[in-house]
Amino acid sequence: MKNKLLKSLAALAAIVVISASGQHQAVAADMELVIGTGNIKGKLFAAGNAISIASVLHGKGVKVYNYGTKGGKDNIKRISKKKRAINFGLVSAKDLGKAKKKQLKAIRGLMAVGKAKGKTMLLIVRKKAPKKVSKEAYAAAVAQVVSILKSKKGVARIKAAWKGYAPSSGASDFKAAGVKLHKAAIM
Repeated sequence: MKNKLLKSLAALAAIVVISASGQHQAVAADMELVIGTGNIKGKLFAAGNAISIASVLHGKGVKVYNYGTKGGKDNIKRISKKKRAINFGLVSAKDLGKAKKKQLKAIRGLMAVGKAKGKTMLLIVRKKAPKKVSKEAYAAAVAQVVSILKSKKGVARIKAAWKGYAPSSGASDFKAAGVKLHKAAIM
């Protein structure tokens, strides 16, 4: 009788441990990232809203929130500083070319997203993972965001908000500015 009770308790404990570890992994897969776009009245902010919606509808645990900023220079500052942290930023190639070396070390290039007012707009990402997030999980989340931005549904949603959206490599613009590409960058 005692053996059966001990075996039952051991089996119950094993089930609790397995289910608890499964729940922990599901929570760890959820990640919230922030994209700095620009003035809330501009087309790039509307594109940021579309990116946010696309991430919620088509992402698998990764959500991107739009944040209105003062533009490209502000986005570079926010990505490179701890207190004003955003994960992604839309910047013009011209603004990226004027960034300081220290700022350039804190960012990685992902892709060119199109043209706004005749300027090539680039998507950059913060190099360092957020607190309490592993480098691997952060890299996977960034890769998932890039795949959402390239997907048919993502492109259609963003183009509806911003006609200038045309994802491409942008490698030459990043190289000219001295920015290294992220592993998930479009090639």
